[in-house]
Amino acid sequence: MKLAFGIFKYFPHGGLQRDMMRIAEAAVRRGHEVTIYCGSWEGAPAPEGIVVRVFKLRGLSNHGRARSFAARFAESAAEADLRVGFNRMPGLDVYFAADNCFALGAMRHSRFWRAVLPRYRIFREFEEAIFQPSSRTMVMYLTPGQKRDFQTVYCTPESRFRLLPPGIPPDRRRPEESEALRRRNEKRRAFGVLENEVLLIQIGSGFRTKGVDRTVTAFAVLPPELRGKSRLLIAGRESGRKYQKLARRLGVENRVIFAGGRDDVADLLLAADLMVHPARNEATGTVLVEAIAAGIPVICSGNCGFENFVRASGGVVLNEPFSPHELERELAKSIGVPGRLEKMTAAVRNYGKKADFYQRAEVAVNVIEGVGDAVKRRA
Repeated sequence: MKLAFGIFKYFPHGGLQRDMMRIAEAAVRRGHEVTIYCGSWEGAPAPEGIVVRVFKLRGLSNHGRARSFAARFAESAAEADLRVGFNRMPGLDVYFAADNCFALGAMRHSRFWRAVLPRYRIFREFEEAIFQPSSRTMVMYLTPGQKRDFQTVYCTPESRFRLLPPGIPPDRRRPEESEALRRRNEKRRAFGVLENEVLLIQIGSGFRTKGVDRTVTAFAVLPPELRGKSRLLIAGRESGRKYQKLARRLGVENRVIFAGGRDDVADLLLAADLMVHPARNEATGTVLVEAIAAGIPVICSGNCGFENFVRASGGVVLNEPFSPHELERELAKSIGVPGRLEKMTAAVRNYGKKADFYQRAEVAVNVIEGVGDAVKRRA
């Protein structure tokens, strides 16, 4: 089949972008032709066999450019056998639902603002085009909560949903212990982290959404004896200047490492002792599963879509609404109570050995091929 993939922005460190590329590569391995249409492209060229088309978009606002992209994609992908969208837009055959329900999230704003602001109107229209009962778009979703919310708002039929597994790269699986220790020590030395220090880690682009300020603040209020034997490493595609200033203001700038966007996430995870992820909004939280697969225990907020995996692996899921005091308390307990971190680590490694987190791309291509077969039968 000729497959048209549509994504508003591509950059190599985004979770949605990595998912899209893995699915595209899996489709090409099965003999399909894949063209990726996007509004911007950063990073290395696409792998061999994948064509990339970058649109020059109109509009000064994000929603204006999104509308321009949707129109250009519909026109350019008209000859494709299937149109697979990784952002909300009309006219899709398959939608990869990486985001939570927009309409439900917008409820926190007044009805007046939802009615008059173009941003809410456009994104609600795009979402409704996918999920309304009369649509034929097949939805690949990632967590049970997503499906529940979409069905609550739009009454989307059950038959139009397909659940995907977490889907992380095989290199995130914890290697043999000798290799894991070698890579751990090498990466810790590179950042100047001592062998007897506890390394906390947070990974993700969009620092405010991921709650980096919450993590830095909780780290800063640790008891001095715990803070003095710990380091915090933050990696993500963001300048981090605002959060560096926060660390400086709180007096912990010499204990916090801002590593920027990284291509060595697998080694960063092996170097760490505990992941902290108090996100404000997280449809899934793929990085949580990556940490679990690497054998690293996790503390996360309760609104992370993959919080079920954190619970099952012996990690800590914070209550919602978020309480900074709860995060501070759980962080101090995890690294301060004798034997607690060791117990959490043993639990997560035992869980990670049994779990299969690696088949999302293959299952997604199965769904796409199934939709292609259905389209042929209707024709």
